[in-house]
Amino acid sequence: MNLPEPQLAINRHPLTVSPDTPLLDVLAKMNQIHGGECTFFNKAEAKNKNLYSGQPSFMPHPGNYKVNNCALIVEEGKIRGIITERDVVKLVARGQNLAVPIANVMTKEVITLAESEFKDVFLALSLLRDNQIRHLPSIDDAENLVGVVTAETIREVLQPVNLLTMRRVADVMTTKVIHAPASSSVLNLAQLMADNCVSCVVIANSEANTKQAIPIGIVTERDIVQLQILGLQIEDIQAEKVMSQPLFCMNTEDSLWVAHLEMQRRLVRRLVVTGNQGQLVGIITQTNIMRALDPVEMYGVIETLQQVVEKQTIELIKANEKLQLQAEEVRADLEKEQELNSLKSQFISLVSHEFRNPLASIIGLIDLLENCQYKLAEEKKLQYMNCIFESANRMLEMVDHLLVIGKADGLKFQSNPVQINLLAFCQEILLEVELAEQEAHSLNFVYNFPPDLQIYIDEKALGHILTNLLSNAIKYSPSGSQVTLEIYVENKQIIFEVKDRGIGIPPQSQ
Repeated sequence: MNLPEPQLAINRHPLTVSPDTPLLDVLAKMNQIHGGECTFFNKAEAKNKNLYSGQPSFMPHPGNYKVNNCALIVEEGKIRGIITERDVVKLVARGQNLAVPIANVMTKEVITLAESEFKDVFLALSLLRDNQIRHLPSIDDAENLVGVVTAETIREVLQPVNLLTMRRVADVMTTKVIHAPASSSVLNLAQLMADNCVSCVVIANSEANTKQAIPIGIVTERDIVQLQILGLQIEDIQAEKVMSQPLFCMNTEDSLWVAHLEMQRRLVRRLVVTGNQGQLVGIITQTNIMRALDPVEMYGVIETLQQVVEKQTIELIKANEKLQLQAEEVRADLEKEQELNSLKSQFISLVSHEFRNPLASIIGLIDLLENCQYKLAEEKKLQYMNCIFESANRMLEMVDHLLVIGKADGLKFQSNPVQINLLAFCQEILLEVELAEQEAHSLNFVYNFPPDLQIYIDEKALGHILTNLLSNAIKYSPSGSQVTLEIYVENKQIIFEVKDRGIGIPPQSQ
């Protein structure tokens, strides 16, 4: 994950004041917003407004909502102290007189971060978390003030979408929520904030049946600071008059990324979390979200994600390899099926042709004998009968051939090897073919093995193969041409070759 430059998280224009600045003036400066101040600009105007109308009393002007929730006390470029909204709430809760110089109430021991040491944004996160602070001033090597780092500035530059999307609001929300009824005074709310070290109080109604708190509004440290600036008597103001409403709430199952986006969109630093029945179950703040980005936890999550990615990558590679093998097998099967279909078509065409000729001859001769038997001489009738007999025998041989092929294709062919004399066997086959074909062809026999060579082989199968090859060679060779059966031994194998002078088999059919 590419992290932003840590210096981008430094607000280089924080609110700074001198030690002798009156506290009330500091509060007024803290209340300033881009383009103006809060809705009530002065005490007189506030009294003319309907403060008790029940509507939200402090609304920022339209535009960029960016306020100063702390002030840095600086003298000669060096930081002398800090005061935050939480410090102001504590002062109000104690009844402290606010008409004093800021130096009298500021926090003097300020934790700082040297800009030269700010190499990692997680360093600032760790300092904020470990010291339980929300503002971390940054200084240069001469200890001059550079700016301030807060959870908000870190959140603005650090956009870890994946990590925040993985986490739920329920994982990091604060479940111990300080809440009070709408009739509570603002002073009472300030005391609750100070006693419990929280930045807000949720205003809620209690359900009589379930005794569950139903949130209806919220009052924050900033609201109390603004009331002090206006000089209003907060002990006389009820919470329902100043609380922010209507209240937008998050669900426990929402992701932290959704909460982060809502905070940015609604210009707030905290959101109330409710259950399925609208009951108060927690609150989520910028600090909660920043804690979800704890360096140790973040790196642990990243390492886990990397392991998951590596595992999924390996599984994906294996799945792809398996798919490729399956695709190759399917492709090979398709090619084989296409080849078989082509051979099947050729075979059917060939068989049809081979059967059609003898059948046509038989039918023609039978028709001739039936219709012209009284006109034909006995010698002619005998000749026709012999032709019918030969055609029938030829068809019978073809049927035998088909049965042999069918057994071989169906894996039903059983070999019955016996010992035979190869030379005598081949000479007998040649004689049978020569007598059966009665064609004007010259049969030649060439061999290079010993005359007494004995082999173990299926006699019937070998005879069928050689007879078929020789018959086809004679059939498709020109009349008077030579057909040769050559047998030789090579590399402990017996090679049978039938050579003729026919047209041969086309290359595409081989």
